[in-house]
Formats: sequence, structure tokens, C-alpha cells
Amino acid sequence: VLATAIAQPSGLERIPVYPVVSFGAGMAALYTVLSLWVGALLLAVTLRVDPPRRAIDGGPQLKLHEQFLGRYMIFALMGLAQSTLVFLGNILLVGLDPVHPFLFMLVGWTTSLVFTFIIYTLVVSFSDAGKALAVFLLVIQVAGAGGAYPLSLLPAWFQNASPFLPATHAIDAFRAALAGIYHADYWISLGWLLAFLIPMLLLGLVLRKPLIGFNEKMEGMLQSTKLM
Repeated sequence: VLATAIAQPSGLERIPVYPVVSFGAGMAALYTVLSLWVGALLLAVTLRVDPPRRAIDGGPQLKLHEQFLGRYMIFALMGLAQSTLVFLGNILLVGLDPVHPFLFMLVGWTTSLVFTFIIYTLVVSFSDAGKALAVFLLVIQVAGAGGAYPLSLLPAWFQNASPFLPATHAIDAFRAALAGIYHADYWISLGWLLAFLIPMLLLGLVLRKPLIGFNEKMEGMLQSTKLM
């Protein structure tokens, strides 16, 4: 009894408020969200982002916003299919038991739509440089989105950059749907995630116009090398 008292003079009672089934379930938010970003990036690499100028042969010429949004519908449908497969796999195969199953799926659908739109817009606007920028954002989000370590333990640069990374809010919403919602944090995170669509719409529909000629010239130069 004396040895036990000396080794552990005080007891610790844990009361889980938002429990998860395992450490792996706690880390699932980071890896699931990153997989959706990688999936969106692979879509932009494998599918053409430049739409035809006309809807059908001999039909009227499509306007710029029609070309932009119409082609994105393909990426949106593919992204929804990806997220549905991944999040259903988390529940049925990995064994996650979300407190709010529908909101859990809603996180996946919303995250995929936002991620595909961000990467699609970057690639449409900046061509191959947009793909490189998407890879750069992926690397930053691995460390700076707060998925592996609390933000308070990260360097100040990551703490300051984290609110401007879409994966940060996707991970927060994922965790809220999985373990439980606290003071509407789920809806707040989802709202911040959707807010990233505003600058991307501005870039894709307005700011992209001066870049169209430059991108076409760059594509022609790359094709003339016969290497790409």
C-alpha cells in the first residue's frame, strides 16, 4: 500500500466529453481531407480543363462564364463520387462511428466541391503553374491545417497561416460531425470553408480574362517543343 501511494500519490479520472473509438479515428480527419485534395488534383491532371468554344458543332459560341462553369460540372460530379466513396468507406470499412452520420457525409461533399473548384480554377487560370501551386498548398496544409498537432504547438508562421487554408476548416467540421458539435462549430467551419469559393469565383470569372492570351501562348510554346 505504501509503495502504491508513493508511486501514484494522486489518481486521475478521465471523463471523455467528445470521445472517438481510437487514435486512428482521431487522425482520420487529416488523412481523409488530404485524400480529397489529392483526388481533386489528380482530376485536374488527368482531365482537360479547357472546354470547347461551342456547345455543339455549328452551335452558338459559349460565353466565358458558361465555358468555365460548364466544364467545372464534370469535376464537381467526379469529386462528389470520390467523397462519397471515401466517407462511406470510413464508416463501413474503417469503422468510424460518427455522431452525426448525415452531417459527416455533408462534410465530404462540401469539402470535395470546394477543393475541386479551387484546384480547377487555379489550373484554368495559371495552367501548369496552377498545378504546382496546388501541390504547394497540399504541402502547407499537411503541417499547417492542425490535423496532426494542435495549432498552439506549431510555429507562429503555421498558426498565422492556418485560418487561410481550406483544409483547416474541413478538418474542424469533420471532427465536429464525428465526435459531436460544440457551440455550432460544425456550421461555422463549414461556412468558412464555403467562403473560399468567393475569391476563386472572382479569379475564375473576372481576373482570369487577362491571363487567357498568355496561357494560350504558353501552351503553344510547350507544344512546339514536342516534349509535352
